[in-house]
Amino acid sequence: MRKELEDLNEQIASLNQQGRYKEVKPLLQQALELTYQEYGENHPLYATTLNDLGGLYRATGDYAKSESSFLKAMEIIGNVMGKEHPDYATCINNLAGLYRLMGDYARAEQLFLQAWDIYAKTLGEEHFLYASNLNNLALLYQDMGDYDRAEQLQCRALEISRRTKGEDDLACATSLSNLAVIYTAKGDLPKAEQVLRQSLGIYGRTVGTEHPLYASALNNLAGLYYAKGEYAEAEHLYLQVLESCDKIWGEDHPNYASGLSSLGLVYEATENYDKAEQCYLQALGIRRRILGEGHPEYVDNLNNLATLYEKMGNYAKAEQLRAQGKANPK
Repeated sequence: MRKELEDLNEQIASLNQQGRYKEVKPLLQQALELTYQEYGENHPLYATTLNDLGGLYRATGDYAKSESSFLKAMEIIGNVMGKEHPDYATCINNLAGLYRLMGDYARAEQLFLQAWDIYAKTLGEEHFLYASNLNNLALLYQDMGDYDRAEQLQCRALEISRRTKGEDDLACATSLSNLAVIYTAKGDLPKAEQVLRQSLGIYGRTVGTEHPLYASALNNLAGLYYAKGEYAEAEHLYLQVLESCDKIWGEDHPNYASGLSSLGLVYEATENYDKAEQCYLQALGIRRRILGEGHPEYVDNLNNLATLYEKMGNYAKAEQLRAQGKANPK
């Protein structure tokens, strides 16, 4: 059975590296069952597989199953390895990432900081897991609109990755892509484009242009073109991103909703209000089903749609949506 499990884990690792996540889920579920049969439930390898499954559920938008998997893994690692072990910090870090996506920023920050402290004490500040935690915390502050703190942490993560992994590593590409979003938000568009081109180059050379990471960077490039007012190019890229999202995740996924919402902004800016409304409404439906009406992205979506209706002269609908957004504050 151990040989079967080793072969299965190699297959899972290969598919993950290629970004073929839809094919991974049944294999991970099979690996979890085999690990349980071989080692039992209270074993680090069972917890590791649970963690991996939680990460997959998170990536595919199944947040309830993701939370359940992460919490169970954290409990096992805490009991077996102790709560000051790096593996426990990884469990915390993964759960924090889930809470960030769920819009629970307070819990996410608390857990990220706890993981940061454990990594610093056990692995040191030059370890890739320490850098990864910095990157994740930076993403949280980015979501919260604290771009200065986000930039500071992301730059530190990039420096560590460059020293420990080299310039052409995926961790560097990810930090560069995330920095581009921060620079775009702060209005430094030339700097944003510079780091984004570097990121796309690394992704293209390492994982290829069909990978989810490349699609994410492409989405950030589309956002940059939107900020520059180059709407035709932004539309072209957002449509490309939506096509990639559909292939990777399917249409009923938060990333697909995000692409739709961004495309809606482009159509709104070019006064193509009917297409903008269509995008916003489709995105709103996905976010309601998956994220819930209290999620920040759902509330932002409501406000964008309200602004659109105001431009269209439909003030009654706009007022209704504004009231709904206030009833579900971020």
